[in-house]
Amino acid sequence: MLRTVTIVACCFAALPAAAQTPPPPAFLGQIVVPSGLSINGVTFGGISDLAFDSETGRYLAISDDRVEKGPARYYELELAVTEGAATLDIAATRELKDETGAAFAPKSIDAEGIALDRKGGKLYWSSERDLKNQPALYVSNLDGSDVKRLELPAAYLVDDAKTKGVQNNLGFEGLTMTPGRLIAATENALTQDGQKATPQAGSPARILVIDTATLKPVAEHVYVTEAISKTPAAAAEPKYNDNGLSALSAMPDGRFVAVERNFASGVGNHIRFFIVDFTGAENILGKDKIDAANVRAVSKTPWFEINEGDFGLDIDNIESFAFGPVVDGKQLFIIASDDNFNTGKQFTQFAAFAVPANLGQ
Repeated sequence: MLRTVTIVACCFAALPAAAQTPPPPAFLGQIVVPSGLSINGVTFGGISDLAFDSETGRYLAISDDRVEKGPARYYELELAVTEGAATLDIAATRELKDETGAAFAPKSIDAEGIALDRKGGKLYWSSERDLKNQPALYVSNLDGSDVKRLELPAAYLVDDAKTKGVQNNLGFEGLTMTPGRLIAATENALTQDGQKATPQAGSPARILVIDTATLKPVAEHVYVTEAISKTPAAAAEPKYNDNGLSALSAMPDGRFVAVERNFASGVGNHIRFFIVDFTGAENILGKDKIDAANVRAVSKTPWFEINEGDFGLDIDNIESFAFGPVVDGKQLFIIASDDNFNTGKQFTQFAAFAVPANLGQ
């Protein structure tokens, strides 16, 4: 196991209200963990979201293991990637419990998002599906106690006929915090709102905004993903491609970074990053069904993208994004991949980038 170096944890410099699109980031380096690594008999992998704890300097990394290779869990990582040096220490493994305080049963959770409210003393996480394919949002104290399952709008819940609610494995993927708010985003459209992304069109995902004081929804917006950008290779079998909103991270000026992960069999991954602004977006809270063509969605501005080979990376299944510390005047951020526990074919990848710490000033 790699050891860490000491880094200076700081805060992301606040951006002015009229901030422009950030400049393209500089790639610093990566750490790759082969699929199949075992820690105390539990397989490491399935990393589906990151949150940075500026108090400890650690990243919280949630695993989407459906309690098949170990308990529902997240990891505390001491991760430092700077030019010429990369170190990783898997410092701790923390089990997630359900609202009764019991361990999750196999396939009763598919953890995808994690968000930390250090000031409020709370940890939030999301699940795409349980044994009945229902989505969930959870909150607990930082020590894992007093777990609550948040009440969701009925639009997200799957009915018996499967004519409404989240589509299978396309529920809450993005999770992030702003002061007093939890932001949760689905990967693609709800069943009643539209189809999954196709090569011809994107998909109208939903973004739910929850007041952390009351744990009640206060707003809801539409985020339209891009169309699928890559087609499967002619010789690929089976032929498969998709695109979805895989991560959402808050910027301190009120905007967000959205990550869309596109995959095509025989071709690989294409990862796109956007700056997202809710200003002017229609609040659809309370609407069980929408006509996406007649809804003012959140605005998206392309930031940068990673195709196979860009930055010298064999880019994998990126599902995580988190701003980290400021080091040597540079604001770091980390992206990470979900290896799908696919030993020998995929891997867990942590790639670090930097932008100016005084971005926009």
